[in-house]
Amino acid sequence: MKAILGSVKITPTIGTPMGGNVRKDNKVRGVHDDLYCNIIILNDGSKKICLMGYDVVGLKYDTCTSMKKVISTNTDILFENIIMFTTHTHSGPDTCMRMYHGIEKVIDTYLDEIEKKILQVIIKLNQQVYQLVTLTTGKTLVHDLSFNRRLIRKNGDVVMNFEKFSIDDIVGTTGPIDPELITLGVWNESKELIGVLVNFTLHPAILVGLDWLISRDYIDSLDKRLKKHYGEKLVMLFANGAEGNINHLNYEKPDQWRDFRETKRIGTKLADYTKNNIDQSIKVTGDMKFISKIAQLPLRPIKKDEIEWAKMVMIRDKDKEEDMFDGIPDKTYAKMVLAMEKRTETTYETVIQGLFMDNFAFVTFPGEVYVEFGLAVKQATTQENTMIIGLANSQSGYIPKEEAFSQGGYEVRTAWSSQLIYKAGDFLVEYIKKEIIGE
Repeated sequence: MKAILGSVKITPTIGTPMGGNVRKDNKVRGVHDDLYCNIIILNDGSKKICLMGYDVVGLKYDTCTSMKKVISTNTDILFENIIMFTTHTHSGPDTCMRMYHGIEKVIDTYLDEIEKKILQVIIKLNQQVYQLVTLTTGKTLVHDLSFNRRLIRKNGDVVMNFEKFSIDDIVGTTGPIDPELITLGVWNESKELIGVLVNFTLHPAILVGLDWLISRDYIDSLDKRLKKHYGEKLVMLFANGAEGNINHLNYEKPDQWRDFRETKRIGTKLADYTKNNIDQSIKVTGDMKFISKIAQLPLRPIKKDEIEWAKMVMIRDKDKEEDMFDGIPDKTYAKMVLAMEKRTETTYETVIQGLFMDNFAFVTFPGEVYVEFGLAVKQATTQENTMIIGLANSQSGYIPKEEAFSQGGYEVRTAWSSQLIYKAGDFLVEYIKKEIIGE
């Protein structure tokens, strides 16, 4: 196996609209830590696979398609062999443009600029001599950093762990977490770790644009601690898992921080788990099989009562400012529902990909999928270490379990961030089993 690695700074300028929450003032005021697009290109002699990890909240399907076309046109890397995924930091630019209108030109300019920068770097990388590498993989179980954010009250109601509730009133959560921390290490002939793909399932929404500062959230502390140990030239890609219902909030600890102290605590601890994982990793064996297919996911129709509600809210809240630290205000939901009513599409197009070797695999998900579906796909593979790479190749929005729609909660409310049919998760898992894994 051969590989080449690189990194591109993609930090936006002051004044760029931020994504990840809804605020009356959503403009970047400063930078706490820079954002990057980190790149690993694998070459097994017959094909090149390009992994690109972006420190942004998400990327639209059209944005991913455009970038892939530009890369494939200017290099020998095939369009379908490019995997683009995002860390989903809630303290980055609003690259999905879901919550606001009138910012499209600013964001499009930002995306055009980083596309040019990334293309130049990939062309330069691809022209270099690929170095011989050894791939390793490892798995560690982490039970103290991530939590299912959907809580069950004694009366059976469901409440999100960032909402108001009494601890004594909570009897548990609606589902599990995915505790697997999986790594793919890239080692040169001098036995130096030059790159690593880290996969863990945890919403990077500790900060949600705290102090209007750009940040990678806990991923920055993870990266810096790994570089301190393995060297500053290490290229670290962070791939989030099926994190649709997973965050960092332990409901039994109401005083848990929501600032940079917490991102440092979680990122540092995750780095220590990652280092131990890497130290105990084993060599990846077997030929590299890669599959990439276009999938159509059914959109759910907008109901009459949703439209009536949205119209009512636009009148009721006409003078209200849209501003909320966690979640989305009714007025913002109403705007999205009314806009979605006008769409003519009945399906959401995306790309699903899978890479398979003897003891390592990854499968991509298009948006923020509930953890249960990620676990189901892992159970369907034969590889010892299988990564679920969420928010890949598009941002289709939340994909909850069907029963969550009757329970209520943040992820199920109709919006651009939740737009697929109730059975979309089951549909996605069956599609992956048949078309990607090949059961």
